[in-house]
Amino acid sequence: MVTTLQIILLIIMGLFFLTALGNILNLGKYGIHFFPLGVMFKTEFFNKLLEKMGEKGKRFWKAIYNIGKILAGLIALGFLVYFLVNPFLLLFNSPAGSGIQLIIPGVTMDFKVALLFILPFVLVIIPHEIAHAVMAKREGLEIKASGIFILLVLFGGFIEIAKESIEKATSKSKIRVWMNGSAFNAIFALIFLILYLLSPYIVSIGYGASNGVLITNIFEGSPAEESGLHKGDVIQQITLMNESAYSTNVTIIENVDDYYTLFTSNFNSSKILISLLNGSNVEATPTNINPNTNTTSTSQLYLGINIHNYLPPKGKRLSVWFPYYWNIEVLYSLNLSVMAVFLNLLPLGITDGDKIINEYCEIKEVEDRKKKTIMRSLRLFSLLVIVINLVLSMIKL
Repeated sequence: MVTTLQIILLIIMGLFFLTALGNILNLGKYGIHFFPLGVMFKTEFFNKLLEKMGEKGKRFWKAIYNIGKILAGLIALGFLVYFLVNPFLLLFNSPAGSGIQLIIPGVTMDFKVALLFILPFVLVIIPHEIAHAVMAKREGLEIKASGIFILLVLFGGFIEIAKESIEKATSKSKIRVWMNGSAFNAIFALIFLILYLLSPYIVSIGYGASNGVLITNIFEGSPAEESGLHKGDVIQQITLMNESAYSTNVTIIENVDDYYTLFTSNFNSSKILISLLNGSNVEATPTNINPNTNTTSTSQLYLGINIHNYLPPKGKRLSVWFPYYWNIEVLYSLNLSVMAVFLNLLPLGITDGDKIINEYCEIKEVEDRKKKTIMRSLRLFSLLVIVINLVLSMIKL
């Protein structure tokens, strides 16, 4: 069986090979640029489309920008405060502390789970770059090229503004261009938040009320795997068992709250009988080892599964998986949109926030020496905020 490390090494070797092949065949003239760990596709094909978008609906784009920049500012400020407080919450083991991690398929996240991030990434990256292009057109800047890039297992989009246009533009115009990407992401975050809140009503159009829990994942070597449970099984009832006979303690599992309440309130239970939607019964022995963290709990038992409310389809052609994937894709899109706003507005050298602060210093006519000191201090501060949260998350969680 091919391991995750072998897959990553194969990807790296393949990219190095493609880089060499691209240089030999001079693919750069076709807009395909290979570099050691990735590839960039650059084209002028979308330039006219992006320019037309900037020309039409000027009032609409102006309103979007004005609303978006306020939302983006609130998101950035709110997350900055939280990221400053979060290390202390983690250090003192507060339940309010939350862990953060990098999304690296095969390293920090299973490849199958990482696939669920593809659509949310697209819904974050494409609007961000379109927003830059639209504002560039409104400010009279020339779009030289646009495209996408793939860096190892990550990908993104970009627009390239003509150097001459950038040099001639005012600092206020540049700020509007760089800010519009985050403003658009903030608008999309609001849309995804609304969709997430309305999800129960949207899903109820084709699905009934919760009637069990759907197993969405089974951990390797867990009690669930050993008992013969499978991904896609629906748990509807759990009976606590003693050593000699079945107990009369039967719990109907209608939703995830029922499931977790049972395993928290019956910590001393040794065996359980699980009744599934298909009519079969499965015996299992829960454990007090948390499958996510491999730590021992003193208050909860685990089967080693991930679950989601089972909503019975109203039509035969509707999949039982749709409510789960709808919920997770909307939630991932919301989280990524919000994090894109926060990280992109931080001054980290390559971010829009760095460019915005730099241009703001130009407007205030800050002398070069003082500006360099301010930028270095802000970059170091922002980097430390991210690194400290990442390191403490790894240590504590």
